[in-house]
Amino acid sequence: MKKIFVLFFLVAIFGNSAASQHHDPKAKVDLGGNWTFALDPVRVGETQGWYEPGFNSSSFDKVKVPHCFSTDPRYYLYTGSAWYFREFTGSVSGNEHSFLRFDAVFYKAKVWVNGQLAGSHEGGYTPFELDITHLLKSRNTLAIQVDNSWDTTTIPGAKTNVSSASINSQQVYPWINYGGIIRPVYIIKRPAVFVNNVKITADPDLEKGSAVIRIIADVRNSSAETSSRAITAAVFDGDKKINLSWKQVNITVEAGAAKTAAFVGTMAKADVRLWNQDQPHLYKVSVTCGDQTVHYNFGIRKVEVNGVHVLLNGEPLKMGGCNRPLDYPGSGSMETDEVLQTDMQLIKGGSMELSRINHHAASEEMLDWADKNGLLIITEPGNWQLTPKQMSDTMMRRKFQQQMREMTERDWNHPSVIAYSVGNEFPSQTEEGRAWVRDMKDFVKSLDDSRLVTFASMIVFRDFIKAPEEEASQYVDFVSANIYGDHLLHLERIHKLYPGKPIYVSEFGWRTDGVKNEEERVARLKKAMQDFRKCDYLIGASVWTFNDYLSRFPGTNPNGYRPWGLVSPQREKRGMYLAWQEEFAPAVVELIGRTTGRATIKVTARKDFPSYTLRGYKLKCSDQLLPLNTLTPGQSQELTIEITGGMQVQLIKPGGFVILEKKL
Repeated sequence: MKKIFVLFFLVAIFGNSAASQHHDPKAKVDLGGNWTFALDPVRVGETQGWYEPGFNSSSFDKVKVPHCFSTDPRYYLYTGSAWYFREFTGSVSGNEHSFLRFDAVFYKAKVWVNGQLAGSHEGGYTPFELDITHLLKSRNTLAIQVDNSWDTTTIPGAKTNVSSASINSQQVYPWINYGGIIRPVYIIKRPAVFVNNVKITADPDLEKGSAVIRIIADVRNSSAETSSRAITAAVFDGDKKINLSWKQVNITVEAGAAKTAAFVGTMAKADVRLWNQDQPHLYKVSVTCGDQTVHYNFGIRKVEVNGVHVLLNGEPLKMGGCNRPLDYPGSGSMETDEVLQTDMQLIKGGSMELSRINHHAASEEMLDWADKNGLLIITEPGNWQLTPKQMSDTMMRRKFQQQMREMTERDWNHPSVIAYSVGNEFPSQTEEGRAWVRDMKDFVKSLDDSRLVTFASMIVFRDFIKAPEEEASQYVDFVSANIYGDHLLHLERIHKLYPGKPIYVSEFGWRTDGVKNEEERVARLKKAMQDFRKCDYLIGASVWTFNDYLSRFPGTNPNGYRPWGLVSPQREKRGMYLAWQEEFAPAVVELIGRTTGRATIKVTARKDFPSYTLRGYKLKCSDQLLPLNTLTPGQSQELTIEITGGMQVQLIKPGGFVILEKKL
């Protein structure tokens, strides 16, 4: 009998990290736009009082926030301290509180409001908030010291000394440490007693068709007095309110404390529409506390492990994916709307449906796009090649847990997020590496046990690993491995070591300059795909990389780039992208007969890899758009069409994404 692990809900203790919410526009003040900026290479800003309201910064440079100073020609690739300044109006009245929120500042931030230290934060990709109510006046000055320096105590950062002959043993960032206020910054106005965060889990009963909806609202009291509140929650499908038969929750919260309000209800079968990569249906939750109402999107889907398979809504996942370094010429690690839309369209159009998308917390905007358009994401904080000494260091563990908590509590309502990774390419065969995975899995499960946990191993397939207890993958829900060459050999070795676990290739690929030409890269991809299709236990394979990226790592080209991409830095498609698009399409399209003016085309849903049920797909040929039947893996459909010229066909996913284009 196969052992089945089902993901159930665990009420977590909420931390202090900032959560993603949709607020009343009147309660949110955008602080993006014009700021004053200066480098501080000898770090005199704090001692000279640059944060003081009377400090004259008028001669400094003018920039627009969000801002990545590393890409500005005046400060190109600068590492060190820098300052941002701006003024804003607006005080608070009555019991209203104001919170200053940063979606991300790389890497360390120190914040002053009207000359008073408001707080600080470490971690370059996760959000943080500061209660600045007590510091506000009718006219305010805001000063922020930002430091993008890396060292052996930053995550990610430089390695501590290790006894290794590897050229990389003492090296640092594999990607550029882009500095600045790289994501939006704004003020959120809340009442003294407010909803700080909401956790939503939707557990569908796949046999009955119903779903249990659980909502936990974290309510905080920032006033000086104990206060009672009525908390209400509602679920909407578009404009339709879903009847879940729960009542308001009355709570009393002591001054400076927090309490949770819980709601549990069953959604009837008629109201349930499951979320998946091709039908990414979203619902909305509204939670009200007094005058405050917050909104969150969520999806209903079940992710579970069944033997060597990961199931989405009861169906096995076998999907392509990618790793996408957050890097674009001129904007660095800032994710502009244009870059985001371009990249996500290319990723979805390449059937890269199951991706370990970044080595760090992805942007909220990217996850919103994935929710709405159907991408499956494995998220990961920045444990990139930490050494055993670092992984056993209490301070480093706490820093990682802080970033993991901030990422998890921001992302746990996104249906696109199906798994958390606790790191990449660290020595997982060591005692410290095994302890790290064991402990960090327990930590993230204590925050959110509704998702799977993994990490990307570069050790698990090595021939010196003789028993499963020798390597940290023993603790994860599915094994992830970065494999470069000999794919079948290494996959079979992992499967022999862990015969009951699914396997995910978290990295594979080839540099453009590591082969004779692009045709050789394509040939190697096709050979890798032949290997992948022999492994029933393989759930996905994620190319390294979607795009080229700047780096300081050894082996980087003189132009500053590491050319691993399916697309160029400017997102020009290479031959590898087009080959990838066809190899990772979930169907094969072929011409099986042709007469004068007519042709018969056969569409077959792949049964090997990638493989999943096709629902709502269409075939376009000779200006004819033909709907396809629902095709389960291995099923085919033949279509006879009239033709007047060439036989250019397109396979189109729901949402209008062209995932295959070829001439028959």
